[in-house]
Amino acid sequence: VGERKVSGGHSREILNDEMYRWLEGYQSGTSQDTPYRVWSGCYSAIAAANQALEAIAGVADPQKFTAQKGEALICRAFNHFMLVNIFSEHYNLATAGTQLGIPYNTEAEKVAVKYYKRHTVAEVYELVEKDLTEGMALIDDNVYAVPKYHFTKAAARAFAARYYLYVGNWDKALEHANAVLGTNVSGRLLPLDGPVFMAPVSSADYEVRYRRIDQPDILLLVSCTSSWGRDHTSSSLRYSMTGAQSESYYTTANVTGSSSLYYRRWSVSSSNAYSLHKYDDLFKYSSPGATTGTSYTVGAWFTIEDVLLMRAEAYVMKGKFDEALNDVNALLSRRVNLGTTGKLPIDLATVKKFYDGKPKYPDLKPFYEIQEEDQMSMLKCIVDWRRIEFMQEGLRWFDIKRFHLEVVHTFPYTGGDPITLTADDPRRALQIPMEAQAYGIEPNPR
Repeated sequence: VGERKVSGGHSREILNDEMYRWLEGYQSGTSQDTPYRVWSGCYSAIAAANQALEAIAGVADPQKFTAQKGEALICRAFNHFMLVNIFSEHYNLATAGTQLGIPYNTEAEKVAVKYYKRHTVAEVYELVEKDLTEGMALIDDNVYAVPKYHFTKAAARAFAARYYLYVGNWDKALEHANAVLGTNVSGRLLPLDGPVFMAPVSSADYEVRYRRIDQPDILLLVSCTSSWGRDHTSSSLRYSMTGAQSESYYTTANVTGSSSLYYRRWSVSSSNAYSLHKYDDLFKYSSPGATTGTSYTVGAWFTIEDVLLMRAEAYVMKGKFDEALNDVNALLSRRVNLGTTGKLPIDLATVKKFYDGKPKYPDLKPFYEIQEEDQMSMLKCIVDWRRIEFMQEGLRWFDIKRFHLEVVHTFPYTGGDPITLTADDPRRALQIPMEAQAYGIEPNPR
């Protein structure tokens, strides 16, 4: 993300400015896509899960609703997991027992106002694992009419793979990733190199195809109130993808030697603002004949590509570089247009030559030890392709926190000094919304 040359304002320019500058106080208030909406949305989902669990426990034959209980537990775990990874420091085994987490709510609320205290990060992760483990054992895919909008067994295991990757339990991460991926990985990847995406279609049609429910890579689709479906392609949004950033990752030679990728649908404004079409904006009018309403965005929160890269990362940390390279090459075979300059498969020597010693790919600093140079090289490759694959989808922020990457935001058009988010800047944990602080939630230290 960078500053772009735009004229005129944007309806969410205050929010856009606050996030780019890592400001607090949130003058953007409680409007759509603000930190408050993330906080309240997750806790609303948690409240719904708790209400469902209480209702199931109260029926005459709770065994009839075993599958629903399983999904409710996983939904509760997932929303707490998202909250702790956004509003707290990233998990660190050495400090998680003292780091401020978030309140973990396991009961249906009975009063209008209830005050909560924050658990530690370690406590939150322990409770997430408890709910996740119990819930996975109860899931039954046969109860779902539209499985991809539910936590199926595969989606739950994808969540488990991410959980164990974040805590550094490589064996568990591999166990769950392997259960999801099966044997035909290439055939389950989003076919950006296939006729569905290579055909000359409009940007709107491309967005619909990108996250259509029949795409083979989708494990979990989620629809939420969000304007990102329209904002991510807006040329009036001041801080977003710049032309230089797009070229750096999509039209500059990559590790294969090619400079061409199968990401074909871009919007480029006259001011050189770049947008990558991935989301379809779904607008629901407030009433018949109305001109106002609510935007919804559907996103894939777990995909085969995500799990494949998680497995590759776990393989690297186990020292299994050949297996990790197999996974990376499987992805690149569907993403890179080799042309006359590209070459697949890539090997360890190619990875090291491309990634080692370059400022564009700084060393990663997770809480666990990287035991050898080859691990660092391979991790850089995986993190790089995760960034490319999930551009403008949000996963990059978690890698920035996990690996303590420095972020610099500049202001080439409006002027001003660059703002640096250092490797250990406490602002990496978003501030608790003021509305929650007003009810006793302890703010993050600054």
